[in-house]
Amino acid sequence: MKRITGRLAEDKGKYYAVINLPTVDGKRKTKWHTLNLEAKKGNKKEAQYRLNQILDKYNAGDVHLAETMTHAERERNRLANTKMLDYLDEWLEGHQHDIERETYHQYKRYIDGRIREFFTPLDLTVKDLSGDEINEFYTYLRNAGLKGSTGQRYHGVLHKAFKDAVKRRIIPSNPVDQANRPRKEQFIAAYYNAEEVKQLLELVKDDEIYIPILLAAYYGLRRSEVIGLKWSAIDFTENTLTVRHTVHSTEEGIVAKDRLKTKSSYRTLTLEPFVRGELLKHREKQEQMKKVMRSAYSKEYTDYVCVDALGKLYDPDFVTGHFGQLLKKHNLKKIRFHDLRHSCASVLLAQGVPMKQIQEWLGHSDMSTTANIYSHLDAVTKADTGAAMSKALG
Repeated sequence: MKRITGRLAEDKGKYYAVINLPTVDGKRKTKWHTLNLEAKKGNKKEAQYRLNQILDKYNAGDVHLAETMTHAERERNRLANTKMLDYLDEWLEGHQHDIERETYHQYKRYIDGRIREFFTPLDLTVKDLSGDEINEFYTYLRNAGLKGSTGQRYHGVLHKAFKDAVKRRIIPSNPVDQANRPRKEQFIAAYYNAEEVKQLLELVKDDEIYIPILLAAYYGLRRSEVIGLKWSAIDFTENTLTVRHTVHSTEEGIVAKDRLKTKSSYRTLTLEPFVRGELLKHREKQEQMKKVMRSAYSKEYTDYVCVDALGKLYDPDFVTGHFGQLLKKHNLKKIRFHDLRHSCASVLLAQGVPMKQIQEWLGHSDMSTTANIYSHLDAVTKADTGAAMSKALG
């Protein structure tokens, strides 16, 4: 540890010892000690002697630095010397009311899982953590077979946690910034073309999740948006369908929300004639089931479109699993339920719909997201461009 230094200062006719003290964030602060000496001729030598005595006490450890700290400084010092994993636990618990419940549980799985597994043997404190250990952690994730996109999610959790540590002046800089962010593999979405979508809808029209499949295929709705769709969000007079509710599966169970993740996710789409007719038939079936099942029919989700025969909301995981079973049953090409969203985009692109309109239809936050995901599908535009070049150059 570096020696503590100091200097003499004069204030209002008196000498003071100004001691330079280290802080947990790598900076320094000063503490003034009165020397009980007037700042006049003949006293400076004595003042210097008393300053040296005070410095000797500090450097000998007779004066504990903790005694010179404010409460906030002591707390920062405690956290800087806290085990890294204990800090992450404390950080997450302190932020659980500021983040979505499913986000909290996801972060907790990451921290209690591979982060704890890797960092426990290292036994690092917050101030000792560096980009070197974090890079080793990312290598560990790759060796475990995790994709770069998953590595980026771990990177995001660690970066948020230690960004907060910098903000609170626990550490001077974010060690995650010193690491190399995992590279994400280029994602090529699986999808159905128009004929395959038509075949799928025909084959599953009598299945219990026909309406969720129809909504995902026609409108490119996310699974949470499909199951969260309410009758009150459908205007059969103006023929519009508004996306403004979601349903998620969490460790605590099914969570319904009257809000979406981003502003662009809120969107009003045209209610196409075929979909309109299918929804009206579906609503009539629901009314019939209410009469037949009477008290056994759930009253909790009466405004939701996608409910089972007893009026209960579909579990998102059930929809995903059952969709896969349907494809296998009918010997159809294997795709995920979410790939119906990509299929919607592919059909729109094939029909020459501009990328900007597809962005708005799907509810992407910006154009680059749509372009990055679907650029490989834009065969129509590329064909038109090629034809234009051929025409121009003969």
